[in-house]
Amino acid sequence: MPEPAGPSPEGPLFTENTRDTRIGESHVPNLLQEIIDNKRLNRYDKVKKLIRRTDWPVCHEIRANLWKELCNTKDWSSSKRLYSDEAIEYDRINQGKKQSPQILADEGGVLNNFDLKEVGSVKLIRLLLIIERLRPEIVYAPTIYPLCSLLLHFNDDDSDCFACINYLLNTKGFIMTAPVQWAASSHTILALVKKHKAAAYVLLKRRLDTTDDSVLVKCIEDWLLWLFQYLPLPYVCRIIDCYFAEGHKFLIRSAISIVYIWSKVHKRGMEDFKGKSLQEKIDAIKKEFQDVATNISVSTSTFIATAVKIRNLQSVTIAKLQTQFEDELREEVTSRPRPIKKVRRTIFCEAFKSCLVDNDTAVELMSYMPERLQLVTPTLAYQLSQDGTSFYNFWSKVDKLDQTIIIIKSTSGAIFGAYCSSTWSERHDRKERTRSKYWGTGESYVFRMNKEMELPEIYTWVGNAPDVSSSECPQYFMSATDKSFVIGSGGCDAIRIDEELTHGMTGPSTTFNSPQLCEEGAFDIYELEVFHVTSSD
Repeated sequence: MPEPAGPSPEGPLFTENTRDTRIGESHVPNLLQEIIDNKRLNRYDKVKKLIRRTDWPVCHEIRANLWKELCNTKDWSSSKRLYSDEAIEYDRINQGKKQSPQILADEGGVLNNFDLKEVGSVKLIRLLLIIERLRPEIVYAPTIYPLCSLLLHFNDDDSDCFACINYLLNTKGFIMTAPVQWAASSHTILALVKKHKAAAYVLLKRRLDTTDDSVLVKCIEDWLLWLFQYLPLPYVCRIIDCYFAEGHKFLIRSAISIVYIWSKVHKRGMEDFKGKSLQEKIDAIKKEFQDVATNISVSTSTFIATAVKIRNLQSVTIAKLQTQFEDELREEVTSRPRPIKKVRRTIFCEAFKSCLVDNDTAVELMSYMPERLQLVTPTLAYQLSQDGTSFYNFWSKVDKLDQTIIIIKSTSGAIFGAYCSSTWSERHDRKERTRSKYWGTGESYVFRMNKEMELPEIYTWVGNAPDVSSSECPQYFMSATDKSFVIGSGGCDAIRIDEELTHGMTGPSTTFNSPQLCEEGAFDIYELEVFHVTSSD
């Protein structure tokens, strides 16, 4: 029953946690009581069919209760009490101290909170920490973060959210909690694509020009990101509706559906692969899967129908394949040393995506920003290679941003930059600029990449040191004209950019006690990125 297209709902927010997930009018029937009644009578096939065929939009009132009703068993009240008691103890012990759940440090996680407000993000972190404390057997469970986030969008009571997750962890077939299980899952999905969507499998072989499944599987190893990071929220909600009724099997159905839709979109795409290496082909196809999910070309009802129409997809077959691949991969996965985390990993959202620095560097840069700014992923606002070497273009995109991360790569390969804690539009404040051409705050910093460590060396304001008087420290944070900008002056400029963004200078700065940020001092710019940093609320 597809919901007719119409204007965005303007009703009340579902919870205080969500920024814009609102209750709205819908012609789709509620059916909650019918689902509850059938569940009570153990008519699970009927529950499954009701949920599959009823295309509730995100704004539907049923979302305040559907998922928790599907998880509501005899242990529900005891799970809620367990969480409430643990939350009291957590608050008593921590007293506002900042902690970071292990899941934020796990490689391959899906750190998408679907735009929770700051109050929701804080609840999310506490919820994750308490889950880790009460369920120490969990080694690796990347679905827990997005599931908790989605639950918080529709439930104000985080003890309800915990009770749902506790139910999923206690019930076979919902949440995998070990690295080898997740490593095997991509192989299982590929084998099922080969069996149930043979044309898509053949196309994948043809595009990569290989019959080696160990190569083909690399193209679909990001399948969890397709579902929880790239698909629009209405699709994610419908998948989770079915997931709460059917378990992990429906996530597999959804991943196979993405591969099937991809095969329809790219069935004639071969010419663009001429001359590319195998790794370049793999990367290109991974990007195609991402784009298919991001710009999904079918309705939510059609997507669910596509997943459901995978005939004879038996749970016993999935379990057999999963066990087979786990056995094959176990020695490799368990012998693989868990990577030592080089970074501080204290941010509470996904790191920004840059073409100049990797994910670990992005996390490290964000971890030095104020805590209130670590809840929302910075977005790319300006890129020199795309937007042009012109200060007019630069200021048109950057001038009014709240705060910014600037990353520069010189033609010699040096990478350095800054976090700027104030808006560049302050350069227009004539009254203030007659007093001082500099502005900004001590939250700013500059950095340069250490190639051996593969991490940034970060230089914060000297006034932040505990043994100095901040009022006596240089405060030359930011300065700009229509044709140049400076970050961190005093002695020399830490970063000065001019000549239509083609050239710059760097030297030792007393504001940050920073050295020259690249060896040559004077440098030509190869690439420059500016990311918009904003608070959660």
